[in-house]
Amino acid sequence: MAQHKKNELEKKTWGEYCVTMEKLYKQINSYIKKNNITIDAIVPILRGGGFLGIYLAYKLNSLRVLPIQYKYFFTGDNNAELRRILFTPKKNMFSNDNPTFLTVEGDQCFGNTVMKTIQDLKRMFPKCKIVHVADCLDYTYKDSVKKDVLKIFYGEYTNHCDGLSKEQCKKLGIGKSVMAPWESAEEELAVLNGKKFKYVNDEQIQKQSIKKAKFKFDFNKNTEKWTVKEE
Repeated sequence: MAQHKKNELEKKTWGEYCVTMEKLYKQINSYIKKNNITIDAIVPILRGGGFLGIYLAYKLNSLRVLPIQYKYFFTGDNNAELRRILFTPKKNMFSNDNPTFLTVEGDQCFGNTVMKTIQDLKRMFPKCKIVHVADCLDYTYKDSVKKDVLKIFYGEYTNHCDGLSKEQCKKLGIGKSVMAPWESAEEELAVLNGKKFKYVNDEQIQKQSIKKAKFKFDFNKNTEKWTVKEE
């Protein structure tokens, strides 16, 4: 297993995060105006996409915000279930059958959560279009959902999935593992190291949620890289 340590984490200040949010807003606003796109709803993927999602909703004058929530639950032996906790979009919410969504993620790693988000949205709205944004994006998996969306925006690249060497990170200007201002080092380290983190009522929430996929995570000690496979 990869064993990340606390000194590898770099926590952004609120000021730094506000700069990232404003940069992303300007890029998205320019893109939708240039391409005559109307965002019918902001879809923040909780918990990580909540702050950026609400910020963009206000900046883009988007009234409809439809939060959804997915979560990995580690089940031992490097296995994890991706489960859906919350899904607020409904079929009768839009006057047309091809709404355009802006999906919003926080720290996007392998991209599995975003892929399941897109699949669930397109299952309910087969003709929908999706613009996607993440405040940070793992470089190795940066194209994981590219073919399923109109456009991807991101704040910065990371190496949270350990797909790059130290030399490659230096060349690409990728520094320490990024933490959002509201995140705790304990939870972030548990996620990065593939370990279970204790949440309030997590067993009850897990039972009440819907299993969307099962994944096997493997860490190669020789290459020091993660691989993930859906089972």
